[in-house]
Amino acid sequence: MTILARFAAFFAIAAFLFHPAPAAAFDPVTHLRLVAAVERHDGAFLAGIDMALAPGWKTYWRRPGDSGIAPEFDWSGSENVASVELRWPAPERFDDPGDTTFGYRQGVGWPLHVVPEDAGAPVVLNLSMHYGVCADLCIPRDSALSLIVAAGGEGIALAETGDAEMLRAALARVPLPLEEPERVTVSWRENSAPVLEVRLAGCGKGCVPPALIVDGPRNVWFGVPRMVREGDALRYAMEVETLSPAMIEGEDVELLFLSPAGAFTVHKKL
Repeated sequence: MTILARFAAFFAIAAFLFHPAPAAAFDPVTHLRLVAAVERHDGAFLAGIDMALAPGWKTYWRRPGDSGIAPEFDWSGSENVASVELRWPAPERFDDPGDTTFGYRQGVGWPLHVVPEDAGAPVVLNLSMHYGVCADLCIPRDSALSLIVAAGGEGIALAETGDAEMLRAALARVPLPLEEPERVTVSWRENSAPVLEVRLAGCGKGCVPPALIVDGPRNVWFGVPRMVREGDALRYAMEVETLSPAMIEGEDVELLFLSPAGAFTVHKKL
């Protein structure tokens, strides 16, 4: 998608936000709730946001892509909470003509690592959430969720709850750091537009080539990667759009490799 097309898409989304569609009986969000399956360790515990969507609907990752809506999470109304760390499950990559987005089809579970201020007192989680759900049309949403988690000694063991399976599945989708980051190298190739090349070593016979998502600085757009094999290595090449080349020199990017066997991540400087 060209920068001009991106601005057109932005104004189209903005117009929709200021002129929302009339309320309808159908709700694509079949459920949205806070859950906790807690076995406290030094007061901290595991919780999660569980979202399910109707068939054909999706929501978005932290970098939504060309036309999505990044979710926002506000915990400021919570009580007895020192910190809430939200962990992002690996998204899918949706490549449509002229439009690439990243997100979750039919729902997602976001794991939360919660640290209370006082481990001996109950925790009240109050979440104000802004997000988008899309099928043929994107709908911005706002939701308020609450959950009370009992004090330290009354925590519920993870294995004993009905939400344990959902939370385990959500944790399993969080990308792990690549154990051998030297397997990945990045380089530039100067054409009429800059091209970023990413090389992943160690994917020989029988290795299913993972999909690649690049998360980088704001106002930088990475095109759809084109992948070719080079022996036991994979080389991904993608065009890069930016308002100024100086915006990306020396910047850190996160590379996410997504395969049926799992997801892993590595950080590199450009």
